[in-house]
Amino acid sequence: MWKDRALSALLAVAIGAAAGAAVWKFSPERPEIKPEQIENGITQEATAVASSDMIAYVDGNGANAELYTFWLGMECTNLKQYYGIDVAESWDTPIDGTQTLKDFIVEDTMTAIKQQLVLENLCERYGVKLTAEDEAELAAQRASNIERLGGEDKYIEELYKLGISLEGYERLSRTDYLYNRLYEAYTTPGTELYASDDVLRAYAVGAGYVTADHILLMTIDQNTREKLDDATIAEKRQLAEDILWQLRDSSDPITLFGELADQYGEDPGRERSPEGYTFAQGTMVEEFDAAARALEENEYSDIVETQYGYHIILRRPLNVAEAVEAVRSEYFDVFFLGEIERAELVTTPAADELDPVAIYAALVAAQKTGEDAGTDTADAPAEP
Repeated sequence: MWKDRALSALLAVAIGAAAGAAVWKFSPERPEIKPEQIENGITQEATAVASSDMIAYVDGNGANAELYTFWLGMECTNLKQYYGIDVAESWDTPIDGTQTLKDFIVEDTMTAIKQQLVLENLCERYGVKLTAEDEAELAAQRASNIERLGGEDKYIEELYKLGISLEGYERLSRTDYLYNRLYEAYTTPGTELYASDDVLRAYAVGAGYVTADHILLMTIDQNTREKLDDATIAEKRQLAEDILWQLRDSSDPITLFGELADQYGEDPGRERSPEGYTFAQGTMVEEFDAAARALEENEYSDIVETQYGYHIILRRPLNVAEAVEAVRSEYFDVFFLGEIERAELVTTPAADELDPVAIYAALVAAQKTGEDAGTDTADAPAEP
C-alpha cells in the first residue's frame, strides 16, 4: 500500500506497520485464552490501566492504552527482528549515555502514537476519507484473515495477542489508507492541500537542486566496472583534452557541447536525460557535484575526474519541471513531519501508570506455546 517514498525509518515503522501488521500466526498448541482476558486486554492484565483508558491527546484526538501496548509490541518486535535485540534482557542497556533501551522504546512508542493522531487530525481538517475501494479492500483483508485463522473468535484472540481489540485494530488498519489519501489530496490540483509548482520550485531552489549536463569518457568497463588498461585511459584523457579545446575555440560552445556529448559521451543514462540531470546536493559523486555547483549557468568546466572517468560538465539553467517533480514527494514529507513537530502530545495521568516491562512480558507470554512455557515462540507480524 505504501507509496515508494522517502519517509524516515521511524515514520515507516510508526504508521506503515499498522496496515502491514496482520495477526500473529496461530498455533493450536497455545493454551486457550479465556473470554475475560480478551474483554480486559493485555494492558489491563499487565498494569492497573484499563485498555480503554485514554493516555494521550493531540488537539482533542485521543489514544487509549491499548494503542500504547500495540505500538510498544511493534517497537520491540522490530528491534528483535531487524537488530537481534532481546528486549526482555536489555531494558537497562545504555543507548547514548542519556537513555536506556527502555527510555528509547517508550519514546518511540509515544512518537508513534503522536504520528497516528496527527495523521488522523490532518485527514479530519482537510476532509480526507477512505474511498469505497479502500473500504472494500479492508473488508476483504479482514475476511481473508478470519478465514485463515479459522473464524472470527480466533481472529479476535490473535488480535488480543497483539495487545489490541477488534475496534482498535480496525482503527489501525485504516491508517495506511488515510495516509495515501492525504498524499493524493496533496498531489491533486484544486485541493486545499495542493502544492503549486511555484511553491515547489522555490523549495527546490532552496534545497539546492541544480541541472547539469556532461560529456563522460569512461575509464572503467561499463559491464564489469573494472578499470581499463593504462593505454586506453591515456587515449580517453587525450580525447577529453581535444573536446575541451574545441569548446574553448567555439563561438557557440553551448550548442557544440550537446553535439559533442552526443558524439563522444559514454554515459548510458544520458539517453534518458539528453538535457542533463536535475539533482540535489549529495546525490551525485562528490567530484561531479562540487564541480557542477562551482559553475555559473551556461558555464562549462575543465576536465573533472571521478571513479567513472573524465567529465566535462555544463551547468544548465534549472530544469523547473524536473525539479518540481523531484521535490513533490519530499515536500510532502517536510509538510507532514512539520505538522508532527508542531503538534503537542498531551498525556494523562494514566500514561504514567503504564509499565513497558510488564506490558511486553504479557505480550510475550500470550505467544507462549502450551508445550514450552519458557520459550518465546512469538512470530513476527505476518503480512496480510
